[in-house]
Amino acid sequence: MMLLMRIFGVVLFLIGLWQFYATWKYHHFLTTKGTDNAFSPLALYYGFALGVVAFLLGLVLMISPQWMYGLIQ
Repeated sequence: MMLLMRIFGVVLFLIGLWQFYATWKYHHFLTTKGTDNAFSPLALYYGFALGVVAFLLGLVLMISPQWMYGLIQ
């Protein structure tokens, strides 16, 4: 079960990194080309927030999977 938690942590960590990259690319798109969409700042904010959550949760699961395992039991 601990190995499964560590694998899940690696996957979440990578998803968090990808989300940071996607948010950065969207920010770059908005600053160079722009858009009239009123929800673009929300997309940037929530994309970054999702990246932080996935990154930190993945990091915790990779380093200390006992914490999550204790919550499940």
